[in-house]
Amino acid sequence: MSGTPNHPIQPSSDCSPTAAGSGLLSQLGSATPALSPSGLVDKTPDEVIENRLAMVRLGMATALYYALRTKHPPTAAHSLRVAISCSVWAERLRLPAETRDRIEVAALLHDIGKIGIPDNVLRKPGKLTVSEQLTMELYPRLGCEILSGCTNDAELLSIVRYSRAWYDSRRDSDAPRGQSICLGARMLAIVGAMDSMTTDHVYRPAMSHERAMAELLAGSGTQFDPELVHDYCRMVETQSETVPNQVITRWLQQLSDTRTDGPWGVTVGNRVSVANPPASDDRHQLFHSQLFDHMHDGVIFVDADRVVIGWNRAVERLSGVVSDAVCDNLWAPELIDMRDLHDDPLDDASCPLFQCLQSGVYSSRHLRIRSADGEPLPVHVHVSAVTGGQSEVLGVMAVLHDASRQTSLEERLVDLHEKATKDALTGVDNRGQFDRALAELNELASAGGPTFSLIICDIDHFKQINDVHGHQAGDDALVSFARVLKAHSREGDIVCRYGGEEFVVISPSSDNPTATRRAEAIRAAIEQTPIESLDNNTMTASFGVTEFQSGDSPETVLARADRALLRAKDGGRNRVVQLGAGRSNELEDSTNKPGRLASWMSWFDSTDHSSTEVRILTPVPTDLAIEKLRGFIADHNAEIVSVNDRKIIVRLNVLFSAGGRRRVDHRIAFEVSMQLSEQHQQVPNASVKRTQTIVDVHLRPIRNRDRRSRELSACVDQVTASLRSYLMGTMVAPRQDH
Repeated sequence: MSGTPNHPIQPSSDCSPTAAGSGLLSQLGSATPALSPSGLVDKTPDEVIENRLAMVRLGMATALYYALRTKHPPTAAHSLRVAISCSVWAERLRLPAETRDRIEVAALLHDIGKIGIPDNVLRKPGKLTVSEQLTMELYPRLGCEILSGCTNDAELLSIVRYSRAWYDSRRDSDAPRGQSICLGARMLAIVGAMDSMTTDHVYRPAMSHERAMAELLAGSGTQFDPELVHDYCRMVETQSETVPNQVITRWLQQLSDTRTDGPWGVTVGNRVSVANPPASDDRHQLFHSQLFDHMHDGVIFVDADRVVIGWNRAVERLSGVVSDAVCDNLWAPELIDMRDLHDDPLDDASCPLFQCLQSGVYSSRHLRIRSADGEPLPVHVHVSAVTGGQSEVLGVMAVLHDASRQTSLEERLVDLHEKATKDALTGVDNRGQFDRALAELNELASAGGPTFSLIICDIDHFKQINDVHGHQAGDDALVSFARVLKAHSREGDIVCRYGGEEFVVISPSSDNPTATRRAEAIRAAIEQTPIESLDNNTMTASFGVTEFQSGDSPETVLARADRALLRAKDGGRNRVVQLGAGRSNELEDSTNKPGRLASWMSWFDSTDHSSTEVRILTPVPTDLAIEKLRGFIADHNAEIVSVNDRKIIVRLNVLFSAGGRRRVDHRIAFEVSMQLSEQHQQVPNASVKRTQTIVDVHLRPIRNRDRRSRELSACVDQVTASLRSYLMGTMVAPRQDH
């Protein structure tokens, strides 16, 4: 994904639920009456919530949303998340109720035109051809044609029609531009792009929220309204994760009230018959689900229409492709870069899954796939048909067995886990193992190895559990909490008790979106797990998530995750908060490579330097840059020396290991001066200017003896790389006016 104006941010056709979207659904769902449409059974909890919310906002047009979900469930889920986010934003902007209603309805149905897009285009797992792209571009117009049969609300139709229009488009002379595009369409374009970028896709993993904001800011003035982009980014950066009560009230008004059905122009009462969905007691299905998710071998289910309907955790581990990105899309060998032993890619004719679909005959082959780290991975592939009562082939099941002889990083960490000491109460790893594993993974990632993520979690109101139910009940709560964490861990993950009621999960080769999604799954499981010693009541927990990023030390990774946890607790508890841009989504930059910062700037051309100067250009405005610097200062435990007229001076220590001595004995103290200035850059081929922030950084070792230290260059690299990561910026030549 490019951030330049010539490469638009595309809302996807195969959006999947993100952790943040699931969190909004959970908050709204917990406040929703236990209602479900008559005749709709065996729905997942999210589907039940989607049904209720769609009925509240759409009324008689709910059938359109159901039709879209039947056509392509991920697109419908994307539309609902976008609608809720637009509702939160509209509340912040204090828009009139009628305007908010119109924007929410348009957001729910802005992708309705995809009903008219052929399945082979909508569900295609790979890159679209030019003709297929032209077909996809028809869906806003098709959506207007569909909705025109339900409403004559011109503004609602305009929002849907121009939800993908560029703010300063020169490609379509007939399309409105700038402020002539209605407000709802300009808002919808931004929120839709944000949701698309933070969602996993087959062709691109999800971005962190920080990286997605940088992309939005890069497109401001060309693809997006610059003022709205800045306001939306401020909202995402500063607001808590809680959905405002006013928004919950608007979405969850009583269905029994008779009301005017908004833009549909019809007054209707509550025509929805309600009933609690029957509880499922299918224990066999539960056993099968557990087996599917916890098998060591990868398992893929493909139905007779060639649609992927199953993708277990082992396939995610082997290929690095998450299930949300592929399920409900067409199967193709290139999804995991399936090749023969001669390294020739398989086509449809040679794909064992397609062969089995046609013949129904079992097959076993030695093939290669692309592993999670991008390297070829030999696998044994066993494919068998799933048949019905009349020997009809209903689909195929493929089992992928890792045939490599190399021990992966995850397997080595599992071996270390087995040998390490355990926490006596919970059976998970202890604090010492956590410290060792975090230091090892940080060292590997700093040297250019795989990234990793850190989840820190804390049982809410644990002291109250001890006070009310006793310490034995508190111990039972800790054991139950650890059991849920282990049940949701992958092979290679390290689950540790950090201290008291705090636990941490270290997940190798996992980025921010993946870790956030898993933390949300753990949070939901904790909330639904009754504990006998608590009178069969449940408890809740709060989560902080982060990913390694350039310039990190073990201390900064942990501090950033802990800061996210504190924000989750301040936001009302029982929620997940993610902080940090992560490494997988950093800007491609020559300064991104280990050891390149000093040589790139030719800072250290002799053995004695008293100071170093660098300049960092960040795409965010100054107020957001200051917020990000606050995070840098907090996570590095830096001491603020002075703050004056956009100039900040801090002191911090950089730790390093050398000569086998204790780590605490080796550190260099720096004084870091940061001068912020705003730059207004003319956007090429556009009439607007883009606001950026320049941060001039001056680093000086405080002690004279450190100026000749052999480790000085590496420590400067670490500080500047960390600053660049926090600011989501790029290195530019320092100013020469001094």
